[in-house]
Amino acid sequence: MVFIGGARQVGKTCLAKDIAESYFKSYDYLNWDYRDDRKNILQSRFKGDAEIVLFDEIHKYKDWKNYLKGQFDKHKSDFNILVTGSARLDIYRRGGDSLMGRYYYYRLHPFTLAEFLERKNEIVPSEDIIFLGSEKEVSEGLEAISKFGGFPEPLLKQSERELRRWHNQRIERLVREDIRDLENIRDLSLMQILVDILPDKVGSLLSINSLSGCF
Repeated sequence: MVFIGGARQVGKTCLAKDIAESYFKSYDYLNWDYRDDRKNILQSRFKGDAEIVLFDEIHKYKDWKNYLKGQFDKHKSDFNILVTGSARLDIYRRGGDSLMGRYYYYRLHPFTLAEFLERKNEIVPSEDIIFLGSEKEVSEGLEAISKFGGFPEPLLKQSERELRRWHNQRIERLVREDIRDLENIRDLSLMQILVDILPDKVGSLLSINSLSGCF
């Protein structure tokens, strides 16, 4: 099996679907957050002609590792398995050894400058990176990434309004979904305050006592 993890909204699902459409004749996509897909997952109902099955957010299922272990051991000669998930997938996969030797894990990162410019550069250790293309094109690409970041949605749209909207939604989901699922936090409003004040603390000395005094 192949696991693709990474930050929220970095493009894991789009990449998985592109791989399935480009290299396989037929595939089945199952998202744990979708009710009908969740039923199909629990009942092990997959498309009969699927050469690869994509499981998205399945790590939200309590017994997901044993489930994937069983599916892999039974169907490894019938179809391939590709699993995508947020940062929690990387954390939860490390507990126990039920999947040992059954998967490869890859982490998807935001766009680099070369990827955004669709350039393939020769990287030599200890030597400067030379970007292929005109100086103007490289300068504009670097400015875009510096302003909008490397996440696909805001970078490709390059709209300040959409960037603010995307940023607010991402922080909201990070606090209310990812952090909540990883830690037992009783008052999420205090976590939201912490997230709001952290940008102003960048570059300053870290003082736990000072941060706790903000609450």
